[in-house]
Amino acid sequence: MMYSAVIRDYGDEPSFEIDETSPLPELKSNQVLVKILASSVNPIDLMKRQGYGRSIFEKQRRKNFPWILGSDFSGHVVNVGQKVTRFKEGDEVWGCTSKANSGTYAEYAAIDQEEVNIKPKNLSFEEAASLPYVFLTTWSAIVRWAGLRPQDLNGKKVFIQGGAGGVGTTAIQLFKYWGCEVSSTCSAKNINLLQSLGVTKVINYQIEAFQDILDDQDLVYDLLGDSALEDSIGTCCKVLKKNPSSQYITLTHPLINTLDDKGLLLGAPHAFFLRQKIKSTHRPINVHWSIYRPSLSGLQELTYLSEEEIIKPIIDSIYSLSDISKAHKKVATGHASGKVVISNIL
Repeated sequence: MMYSAVIRDYGDEPSFEIDETSPLPELKSNQVLVKILASSVNPIDLMKRQGYGRSIFEKQRRKNFPWILGSDFSGHVVNVGQKVTRFKEGDEVWGCTSKANSGTYAEYAAIDQEEVNIKPKNLSFEEAASLPYVFLTTWSAIVRWAGLRPQDLNGKKVFIQGGAGGVGTTAIQLFKYWGCEVSSTCSAKNINLLQSLGVTKVINYQIEAFQDILDDQDLVYDLLGDSALEDSIGTCCKVLKKNPSSQYITLTHPLINTLDDKGLLLGAPHAFFLRQKIKSTHRPINVHWSIYRPSLSGLQELTYLSEEEIIKPIIDSIYSLSDISKAHKKVATGHASGKVVISNIL
């Protein structure tokens, strides 16, 4: 048995329970059993807790209740499956699991070996747990969904809407490394933080409208697009160059939200026509909806960039696993500067 933080049903408010009798995860041949020393809270964890994606994954999730959430992890290997060749017992590792039944708000988790890498020695376990999901979110958005290479972005102007959170602070560092000129929005309290990360033009959204300040951007990375997706895209596209090389990328996917709102029968065609309408409206700009996808090459790149201190963790606060509900409430405020991290030791 092991301890874990579980939810027993969906809910708008976090209602985690510490269960000290959770079964140990079953280790498959291609998996690594990790003793989790630290994890973190991502906005997707809040969304899943509230039922995001239930129209597609409801049957699978119901099998997992009481459900252990969490994706990021750092810790050490305690066992490996028969087909695992890259790790051994005692290795310090980090990564991000994409499996619904391998949550990391727990003492142990069984992780597919393609979602694990050796942890950089220069990072603490708490620092390490703050980075994989947010880095791989941007890696997926740029490399997989937009089909761009780092050399494509050298010298380009990039605008990040909402740059002070976990994804934003990591994306700023990555775009700067790729040679971009970065602008971003944030509140007054985070202006110094974004300037310290190398943002050329920091826009205080509380008193300024970015669309009145920026123009001729090559790429917009929209981290705030919400249910008013068409309005958000329309506003952001105003600051882009009107040519076929311009890119708009959002993490708000119309398909899942629409399926949750309207069900499978009505939601799927509605989402399809919404995508086509948005793409048509904003041509020649390329519009992309990004969904997180695991990437071993991305995790290996993050390991290198962290070891070279090119990407550095930005941590807002650290909570114990027993205070996971408080950690979720902190992220829900939208005012965390960087990542909210969980120390998994009770």
